Amino acid sequence: MSVVVNNLHVRLGSNDILKGVDFSIEAGERVAIIGPNGCGKSTLLRTVAGILKPQKGEVRLSGLPLRSYRRRHRARMLGLLNQVDVIPLMTTVRDHIAIGRHPYRSYFRHGSEEDTAAIERAIDQCQIGHLADRRVEVLSGGERQRVRLATLLAQSPSTLLLDEPLTGLDLEHQYALLHMLEDLNENEKRTIIVVLHDLSIAMRFFDRIIVLHDGLLIADGVPHEIMTSDLFKSVFRIHASVGRESQSDMPVVVCHRRNQTSKQNQFSGDDRDDLQYTERIPAQPLTGARRNG
Repeated sequence: MSVVVNNLHVRLGSNDILKGVDFSIEAGERVAIIGPNGCGKSTLLRTVAGILKPQKGEVRLSGLPLRSYRRRHRARMLGLLNQVDVIPLMTTVRDHIAIGRHPYRSYFRHGSEEDTAAIERAIDQCQIGHLADRRVEVLSGGERQRVRLATLLAQSPSTLLLDEPLTGLDLEHQYALLHMLEDLNENEKRTIIVVLHDLSIAMRFFDRIIVLHDGLLIADGVPHEIMTSDLFKSVFRIHASVGRESQSDMPVVVCHRRNQTSKQNQFSGDDRDDLQYTERIPAQPLTGARRNG
C-alpha cells in the first residue's frame, strides 16, 4: 500500500504546523521522520492516520483519498502508535491487546481463532507473556509502552505509524523493537514509518530519512546522502559529523562539545550560530549495531 502526502497544510489553533509537505512512500519501505521539537512530526503522523484533517492538501492510500475509506477498513491499512499513554483501569494486558482486533470484529461475532492467534503472537513479539494477566495500571512506563506496541501489532495493519516508540524502553527493549520492525518489514513486507529523535538509530535502522523543520520538508533521501554537517547545523543547531563505529562500521552521529569561550555564551541570542566544538562524545556501543552489520 502506497502513502502519498500532497501539499499538506495543517493548522492547530492559530499555528500553522505543516506548510505544504509533499512526499510519497511505496509499499514495503522503512522510513524515519526526524526533526527538532515542534517541527510537525507528530502532527504529520496523526494527519496521515486520519486523526487530524488538513486545511489544504490530502493524503492518499493506494491511489485513493484517505477520506474515501471507511474507518474500519482504514484501521486494517494503517495503525498508529502515538505518544499519549492513556492508562486504562481494571484492564488486563491481554484484554488491552485484544482492542487491536476491533477492526476485524462485528457486533454479532466474538473473538475468533484468528483473533486469539494474533493476540498471542503480539504478546510473544513484545516479550510480555509474563505480564499478560496483570492489570495495565500497575505496570511501569516501559512495560506499558510494550503493551501499546503489542496492541498495534495485534491490529495487523499493512502500514505501521510509530511516534517515538522507543520512549520509556530500556536499551535491551529498544533494540529488540528495532530488530522486530526490521523483521516485519523484510519478512512480512510491512511499511514502517517512525518518528525518532535519535539520529544515529535513524541512520542505522532505516533505509530512508525524511527531515522536517518548521513545518517544511527540508530533506528526503538515503541517510548517508542527506545527513551532513550542514544539515545538523541548520536544522538541529549542532556541530556534528557522521562517523563509523570501529567494530561494526555502522554510522554514528558524533556531536562536539562547546569550548570554554562558547560556554560563556550559554546559547544566548545569535551567539548560538558561533559555537565552536572541540571534544567528541563517544560512539554508541557495539550492542547497538544492526544484526546484519
